[in-house]
Amino acid sequence: MVNTFNFASTPKIYFGSGKLKLLPKLIEPYGSSVLLVTGSKSFVGSEFWEKLLIGFEDSNINWKYFVIDREPTPVMIDQCVSSVSKKRINCVVAIGGGSVIDAGKAISAMLTEKGSIVNYLEGVGNKQPSGKKIPFIAIPTTSGTGSETTKNAVISEIGENGFKKSLRHDNYVPDIAIVDPKLTVSCPLDITVQGGMDAFTQLLESYVSTKSNPMTDSLVVEGIRKIRDGLQAVVADGFNLLAREKMAYASMTSGITLANAGLGTIHGFASSIGGFFDIPHGLICARLMGPVNKLTVEKLMTENPGSIGLLKYARIGKLFSKDKNNSDAYYVETLLNVIERYTEEFKLKKLSDFGIEETDFQKIIDATGNKYNPIDLDCRELEYVLKQAL
Repeated sequence: MVNTFNFASTPKIYFGSGKLKLLPKLIEPYGSSVLLVTGSKSFVGSEFWEKLLIGFEDSNINWKYFVIDREPTPVMIDQCVSSVSKKRINCVVAIGGGSVIDAGKAISAMLTEKGSIVNYLEGVGNKQPSGKKIPFIAIPTTSGTGSETTKNAVISEIGENGFKKSLRHDNYVPDIAIVDPKLTVSCPLDITVQGGMDAFTQLLESYVSTKSNPMTDSLVVEGIRKIRDGLQAVVADGFNLLAREKMAYASMTSGITLANAGLGTIHGFASSIGGFFDIPHGLICARLMGPVNKLTVEKLMTENPGSIGLLKYARIGKLFSKDKNNSDAYYVETLLNVIERYTEEFKLKKLSDFGIEETDFQKIIDATGNKYNPIDLDCRELEYVLKQAL
């Protein structure tokens, strides 16, 4: 049987250390008026910020500046759009972590729409985005979400009736992504760990996804090789540029694979938990990665031992093993042990450290999907997973 699939477009990608210097020239075809979206501290306090502004001055680029200091909310996006809507903006450039890039992506889109972004969010609003946007350039300073290569912007409203929902359209893929690993060298240890585990989760979930295809599979395998060779190294030494390059590649690739293959139960949980509680997205994924994959494997072995899902778990486990002549079951166990070892070695906080209690489980489960997980997990099993991460 011939495998048929669709593959979403990707940005024009400029990857490599020092590529940030290309930004002024890449902006020029769009015009001279730029809206910069950045975080509040890391990038604007670095040497790269000063060099960038000099490059803008030399290229006669006029820039305006908007700060995103946490996961973007509807109010934040609406306020930014309102503040610059009467000014001519030729290009939006987001330089920062996943939250900053998501915000920039949303702002570039909403500058062409009417009304609040809430009206256009999946599962919340009642309007379909047009797909129009101001030209958008994404430049990550962390390695984790892969938002620089995806078509959606995640917007959060945290609280009792909170949500994490996407503004999504095929045209919202950034026009250009500049992935310069040097920008991630100053990334704090906790964000490095959480982002790295998020990228690992996205790659593995998209690999075993029921929507995966040969192209995403090939990208995942190389991405996870980069995780294998780069994650522990960069946690041990944040100034290891080679390790930073590997993690930047893995993160970028994870965005491409998730956009085309979808994700599973771990990110289903991340969406629901992240809406109700103020917890870093990467930490949720890292804490749930072990329990969800272990339970998924156990259920597959019982109900579908010949499944492609188990075979894929084994293929990834083999990447982490020096023994290349063992059984599939051995390699599956190897992968589960690697995930457990990372969880312990990186000293990740537990969900209970952020105020989650067992009394919160039902509302979390009610809002959680496992759309592309290789096997369905029922409510009782989802509750078991949460207990393991608590």
